[in-house]
Amino acid sequence: MTFRIGVIGAGVHGTRYLRHALQDVPGMTATALCRRDARAGARLASELGVRYHREPEALIANPEVDGVIIATPPAAHFAQASAVLAAGKPLLLEKPMTACLGEAEALAGLPGADKPGVMLAQTLRWNPVILKVRDLWTRLGRVHLVRMAQRLAPTTLPWQHDPAIPSGGSVLITGVHLFDTVRFLTGQEFVSVSATVRKILNNAVEDFFLAEATLADGCAVSTEVSKYTQSRACWLEAVGEDGQLWADYHAGGVLLRSGGEEERFEVNALVPTLPAVLAAWLRSIQEGTPPKVGFKDGLATLQLADAVYQAGANGQSLTLPSDRN
Repeated sequence: MTFRIGVIGAGVHGTRYLRHALQDVPGMTATALCRRDARAGARLASELGVRYHREPEALIANPEVDGVIIATPPAAHFAQASAVLAAGKPLLLEKPMTACLGEAEALAGLPGADKPGVMLAQTLRWNPVILKVRDLWTRLGRVHLVRMAQRLAPTTLPWQHDPAIPSGGSVLITGVHLFDTVRFLTGQEFVSVSATVRKILNNAVEDFFLAEATLADGCAVSTEVSKYTQSRACWLEAVGEDGQLWADYHAGGVLLRSGGEEERFEVNALVPTLPAVLAAWLRSIQEGTPPKVGFKDGLATLQLADAVYQAGANGQSLTLPSDRN
């Protein structure tokens, strides 16, 4: 039986989910969308041949929607995700999990939050370059340093320029990608962090942060997001006792150095990740297995994001609770 999805938040990113569900994921289709802009929503629904709902509650209740994708701004995530869980339907929730740590803790504690088919869309885990780095990771030996940076043009999204909307900036919107990727590659949790957090061109939310952290095994980690430059770069570096690597997960390619040898891997970073994310979500639903990225992972990234905000505000290193998760 074909699994029918509905998307709440059918803007640019939500529309990608709809198109991929309709065209690129065997066993899946799209039947409904929800968008605040009624005219744009109805027009898109007509184009795609799906039903338009003005209110999220109507989409969730639609009997022709088997599972729900939430791709709205983070301020809406808690209420909308709670409603999907209460309805007992599978949920794919875009990162960040919620707009703040308290909401993430509450959401993770709701009935059904740990069921198969309840998944967080940390899409960078499906980036071909990041997957290649994970394949090569054991060749590095014990890793003592990881650095990641993402440098982007200023956001044009209106809700990220409105101080009345609790959306977060570079830490919450983009930093969680980096935090989750470090956990994904190392299998370690963060134990302490210090940070610089600044507003450079965006007066509403931070558009720059630099966080220096330590993992449970002692590995040093540097993560940076600069969202104020008319340029783009996304890279990762890891240095281990047996070798080091550098990866460009925007333009593509991985470089591995060990001893006097150097290996280059031509990996295309531009392959869309959403079809793989949707396929992984569908497998979790159909097989009744834990999702690739669960709410426990989302909560861990929000715990670090909260610590980065606190450390940036008080200028001191912050130790994360050892009993979390």
